[in-house]
Amino acid sequence: MKIGNWNLERADPSQDRCLAIREHMAAVDADVWVFTETHELVGPGDRYSAAFSGEPDRQSKPGERWVGIWSKLPVQPLPSFVSDSARCAAARLVHPEFGDIVVYGCVLPWHGSKWRDTSSAGGAAFEAALDLQRSDWKRLRTEFANAMMIVAGDFNQDLASRHYYGSKKNRLLLEKMLEEEELEAVTAADHDPVARDSPPYACIDHICVSRSSQWRLLSTKRWPDSGKPDKRLSDHFCIVAELGLDKRTD
Repeated sequence: MKIGNWNLERADPSQDRCLAIREHMAAVDADVWVFTETHELVGPGDRYSAAFSGEPDRQSKPGERWVGIWSKLPVQPLPSFVSDSARCAAARLVHPEFGDIVVYGCVLPWHGSKWRDTSSAGGAAFEAALDLQRSDWKRLRTEFANAMMIVAGDFNQDLASRHYYGSKKNRLLLEKMLEEEELEAVTAADHDPVARDSPPYACIDHICVSRSSQWRLLSTKRWPDSGKPDKRLSDHFCIVAELGLDKRTD
């Protein structure tokens, strides 16, 4: 199963760059996509179904969304499990081999930005938003106890072997919460495809998968295959994680 995650930098379907964005979506051919800073009409094609976050919590154009979840498999939106509907989305799908899957797409506050009425000072906005999102993860894990869980999106925090973006405090908090919720960031440390292949950049967009699932990481990649993002399309790399079934379950 191939999982893609890409911040589209407020892509608008009227922009010429969206044609190239769609071409690269087709080339990646992910089974599951999480797009951030996206638009309802900018997706990977008719083979996919989608679920979106609600109206953004900032000035935006019609159809613009913080998060879009797309899959080749039928998507069941789960809005009642999302506490921050402006910046997050959740959906359920059933994979023929991996079984029941819950996908949670999110955007966390970036450095210097507030969240709702919480200021950025000392990482307060990041902590408050992450804590609320974590409550959603808990409810989803309780309701769908046997499902694989995927949490992906723009975390605005590196998890690489060296510092790139974010803060030490936010990183420790994020790592602690992922550990406690039994989620593994497959784009962290040595598996960070951006830090590995395009230094000094590193992933701030991450893909996390529940540890209880019987899977193994086959590869992580970043696009474009170059030293920096292609800013004609987006100021973020597209990242892709490919998972296989654990042979021990055969």
